[in-house]
Amino acid sequence: MSEDRLAALEAQVADQAKRLRELQDVREIEDCFHRFHWNCCGGFGGSQAGKMECLDELSEDATFEVKGLHDPGKGPKGREQYTEYWDYFYGDAGPLPYVFQVCVSQAVEVNGDEATGKAVQLGMFQFRGAKPSVGLSLRTNTYVRTDKGWKIRKTTIDGGFGFKVDQFEGGSSPLNELPPMDDRKPWTWEGQQAKDASKVIP
Repeated sequence: MSEDRLAALEAQVADQAKRLRELQDVREIEDCFHRFHWNCCGGFGGSQAGKMECLDELSEDATFEVKGLHDPGKGPKGREQYTEYWDYFYGDAGPLPYVFQVCVSQAVEVNGDEATGKAVQLGMFQFRGAKPSVGLSLRTNTYVRTDKGWKIRKTTIDGGFGFKVDQFEGGSSPLNELPPMDDRKPWTWEGQQAKDASKVIP
């Protein structure tokens, strides 16, 4: 075999290995986001909405930015903050007991140890004391490769369309009966700034 032919085969093998690695990365990223959504869903058949296992899919320095809840750059960041933020909403005793959500048409672009995923989210939500809503929104995630696999580093939800319905009905699993709501304090940017300021040594 000539040196030119050998070099061409080596280049082809290297290119195929790169493509395979990218396909594996995309699959792992999609699995990560699937697990996140799966653990968000709840409020039926005894399952709790917003399970804390969702946070297993986030990097240690991850941040949330939900349009309408957070101004740009003012969402919870880091495990301590986003755990406090998430805990407020969790489960039957929280303010958002009924959740079913999924993302479709996710396009993932991998760039080394980082990646971006863009998707359309379909969600069904009901806050306590409010009518249920069904909506579509745009969701963008940035991902990072860690020693524990791919994790979400930043997740944003932006705009979309929606409508209200009179009530949700359970399918094969009945909706959970809700206990009284816990006395919980939500995470806020202003509250975090005050907390951080109190830690500063004069």
